[in-house]
Amino acid sequence: MQATHLRVRFGETDLAGHVNNAVYLSYLEEARLQFLVEVLHVPDVPFIVASAHLNFLRQVYFRDAVRIETGVSRMGRSSFDMTHRLYRESSNELALTGVVTMVAFDYAAQKSTPIPEEWRRILETHWTEAPIR
Repeated sequence: MQATHLRVRFGETDLAGHVNNAVYLSYLEEARLQFLVEVLHVPDVPFIVASAHLNFLRQVYFRDAVRIETGVSRMGRSSFDMTHRLYRESSNELALTGVVTMVAFDYAAQKSTPIPEEWRRILETHWTEAPIR
């Protein structure tokens, strides 16, 4: 799995002092984009999000450093699942798991397209188990 490191900013927290649940989608987006650009060596990401499922396990707070580990847990013809595990770095506690389904997308034709074989081979080298939902 590939790791992305972020620090929680004040504006990402809610009145209870922990990261707002909607912010986690942005954290995972950052990790996905970094993963896809670095692993596939593409300047643009020709994928769209089809679904996202998050499991909130522990709270994360302002100023916490987090590590998001990202890998691939399912491969289809035109879609694949990216699995994320978000840890509080200070304690190495697993705080969130998520699975996001990505679809290869032809923006000109506005429809899904098969994942190129070269990309498929590269993505499969980053295989990980999906979290239990």
